Amino acid sequence: SDNDKRKRGLGIMEELLEWLEYIEDVHQTRKVRHKLKDILVLVLFATLANADDWVEIEMFGKEYRTICVNISN
Repeated sequence: SDNDKRKRGLGIMEELLEWLEYIEDVHQTRKVRHKLKDILVLVLFATLANADDWVEIEMFGKEYRTICVNISN
């Protein structure tokens, strides 16, 4: 059913977000404007939404900023 598919999708998303925690961000903390995890989530979602380049990813990020940040936190 659609409800089962949605639950499976959410489970996969939660697992993916947990795995993103293991990626080490080697940047100097004081020079970082955005967390690496947030950037990766944004790029993933924008790509799934058919963003083809960095300009489209930026546009997606501005449009869905609140959603992306809430998901990655």
